[in-house]
Amino acid sequence: MADMSSPLIADYQPERVFAWRAGQPVQSATALADIQSLARALTGQSAFFNLCNDRYLFTVLFAAGCQAGALNLLPQTRHVETLARIRSDYPKAEAIDDAWVDRRLSERGAAKDEALNVPENRAVAVVFTSGSTGQPNPQIKRWGDLARGSALLRQRFFTHAEGMNIVASVPPQHMYGLENSVLLALHAGFAADNARPSMPWQIADALARLPEPRVLFTTPLQLKACFESGVALPSMDRIISATAPLSAELAAAAEQVWATEVHEIYGSSETGSIASRETAHTRNWRLYDGLTLEVGAKATVRGGQLPEPVTLDDALQAVDADHFRLLGRARDLIKVAGKRMSLAELTAQLLAIDGVQDAAVFASPESATAERPVALVVAPTRSTRELGAALARRVDPVFVPRPLLKVAELPRNATGKITRADLASAWGRARQTAKART
Repeated sequence: MADMSSPLIADYQPERVFAWRAGQPVQSATALADIQSLARALTGQSAFFNLCNDRYLFTVLFAAGCQAGALNLLPQTRHVETLARIRSDYPKAEAIDDAWVDRRLSERGAAKDEALNVPENRAVAVVFTSGSTGQPNPQIKRWGDLARGSALLRQRFFTHAEGMNIVASVPPQHMYGLENSVLLALHAGFAADNARPSMPWQIADALARLPEPRVLFTTPLQLKACFESGVALPSMDRIISATAPLSAELAAAAEQVWATEVHEIYGSSETGSIASRETAHTRNWRLYDGLTLEVGAKATVRGGQLPEPVTLDDALQAVDADHFRLLGRARDLIKVAGKRMSLAELTAQLLAIDGVQDAAVFASPESATAERPVALVVAPTRSTRELGAALARRVDPVFVPRPLLKVAELPRNATGKITRADLASAWGRARQTAKART
């Protein structure tokens, strides 16, 4: 593989739409000129923080880094402490944002008529785990592995699609956002809208700006917000969700209301996406072609885009060679009165209750020996007594969190995740508020 390379823009056609910006198409020739201009500006750099919010600017900067041999550092948060920790490993890394890219692109010229290829074994990006189970960990990604992952993603969802217009409500710095809205543009010829909508009306507007066929990549929380808002979404080829468990009830309701298919992706920062399911119709996940799963004391996945086998943090149950069920994170499983359940499933069941806008169920930060979990819930119109009773009708009552505290909001980052440290801080504040009221 050392001598192999693959195109920076697969099947490059100058007039093909590469991206959408404010409803206007950006042709591949323009994107190539922008990439070449930025690659020249990155000459001599070994690594940089790609902090662009505009998805198009992020994409051309990402591609320029791949071409120039400069690592894209992709933190999921811009907290000063997080950036400082990463910078300790990359002390010369410059932070690059939209304004920096705009300034460089104002000086671009015409694209040179030359094939751009990237060595497949070149490390092109460092993504970081969410920190939901501890400190964010770096994951180095090589160009060839990312290209293979894009091929598997397209094969699973878009086998017969010559083109697809993408709206993504997740940031491109996250592995899920990187795969679906950046790499599909470079490796599959699809075109993503440059915005990152989060509110229901923003998602509707972003979809309406694009011609058919359309696909929405989103999260369960944002999908729930869209459904409960009653917003009318334009026709979509499909909706794809990730980053947290999606309930079968919500998936089925979304399919009916918007006359589309709802799929869910399983993956991680370590692996990228590796499996999917139609959540309204099955509990089973189906591996991408070419991947194999070994389920023992720990689950290990190999093949496909993975250069080495990866041991997963989740507890899985094999159904057959191609399918499995997700039981929850191994450290996420709790045992109460001799019965087992995952905190993620408890959270999903709590989120499915009418009036619940957001929720998190977790082990008590105050007592490592506490058997029952605790919960923070955003539900302005429901009392904690009502919420506990409603949850007890959905799960075994022994799993109902105690205490269950209401808050105004949860400290989610741009990908919808909550770090362990932020969750503990939010719990401490909620406990203080509850004690002050008693």
